[in-house]
Amino acid sequence: MAEIIDIQNDKVKIGQDDGSVITVPISAIKFENPKIGDKVKVYKDGKSYIVNKAAGTFSSEDLIGDHKVNKHLFVWAFTFFLGGFGVDRFIRGQIGLGVCKLLFSWVTLGIWPLVDFIIALVKAYGSDNNSEMLEFDENGNYME
Repeated sequence: MAEIIDIQNDKVKIGQDDGSVITVPISAIKFENPKIGDKVKVYKDGKSYIVNKAAGTFSSEDLIGDHKVNKHLFVWAFTFFLGGFGVDRFIRGQIGLGVCKLLFSWVTLGIWPLVDFIIALVKAYGSDNNSEMLEFDENGNYME
């Protein structure tokens, strides 16, 4: 599948499956906000090109909009809904505690997930960056 590999001013370079690179004017792009890495389909119409976003592809912008999520809501939701399985610990990078919580939270009869949820209500983990928002990069990965 073809992919946008460079965007400069009014020209877009697209890498094709056969290894060739074509350069098309930005006006040939028939979708909003083209980005490097977008998967595209290229059609040749005489001497001009038509470039559409490949079906079934989407970016993280399509999922989370402006790449920011309220930190407290994020932590509360994961702790409340998935805390019993240790997912809240895995997301915070506490792999060992996540495994322990996954294996042993049933032994505590739900006390451990409840305590974690109360702690999450009082303060959001990872608040050392003094921001109320969690930010994600263009690939949807959490940025610290």
